[in-house]
Amino acid sequence: MINNNQRQPGLNCPKCGHFIPTTISELLSARGLRCPHCRLELTINRQESKRAMEILKNVDDAQKNLQKASTFKP
Repeated sequence: MINNNQRQPGLNCPKCGHFIPTTISELLSARGLRCPHCRLELTINRQESKRAMEILKNVDDAQKNLQKASTFKP
């Protein structure tokens, strides 16, 4: 069941303002994102974003561990 209080993860395009859906996994692995509306390409500077990428990796790991623990069957 989808919680309507949770917004799909992503960000607003800095050029046209439309929503760019993404995931933590995509941010960690992709070179960048593309706005589905205006086609603006956003690149991720991993060196300048190193601390943010580390935090995202920790969040991604925690989500995977939580998912694994919630599906545990003895």
